[in-house]
Amino acid sequence: MDTRRRGGRRTGLTLGLLASLALAACGGPSGQTVQGTQLVPGADAHITADVDSDAATTRVAVNVDHLPPPERIDAGSERFVVWQRPSAATPWRRVGVLDYDAGNRNGRLTETTVPYSNFELLITVERHSSPQSPSSAVVIAPTPIG
Repeated sequence: MDTRRRGGRRTGLTLGLLASLALAACGGPSGQTVQGTQLVPGADAHITADVDSDAATTRVAVNVDHLPPPERIDAGSERFVVWQRPSAATPWRRVGVLDYDAGNRNGRLTETTVPYSNFELLITVERHSSPQSPSSAVVIAPTPIG
C-alpha cells in the first residue's frame, strides 16, 4: 500500500511538472515599455503582445501615457495612428487609432490582432484616421514585437 502511494505521488508530481512546462512554453502575453521620440520625450508606450506562433498572429494592446494633444505635436493633426510591418522591406499598414483622452493625456488601442508573429510597431500623429502611409511625425519609433 505504501508503495502505491509513493508511485501515485510521483505520478502526480510528474504530471504537475509537465503541465507547468506546457504552460511556460505557451508563454502568454509579454509587455514592454517604450519611450517617446524627441517630439514627445515624456511619453511612455506600454505595449502588450500575445503571440500565437502556430497561427502566426499576435494580439496587441497599446496604452500611451503623458501624450500631448495631436495638434500640439503637429499643427492640423487630429489623431494618433498605430502602424505595423513585418519587415523593413514592406510598407507600413494601419492597425488602428489610439482612443485619446485629452484630460488624462493618454491614448489607448484596445486589443487588436495583427496577422504576424514578428513585426515592428510605429505610432504617428496624423491629420485623419485613415491615412495611406505614416506621416513623419513619429511619436513612438519602430519597435520590434514578437
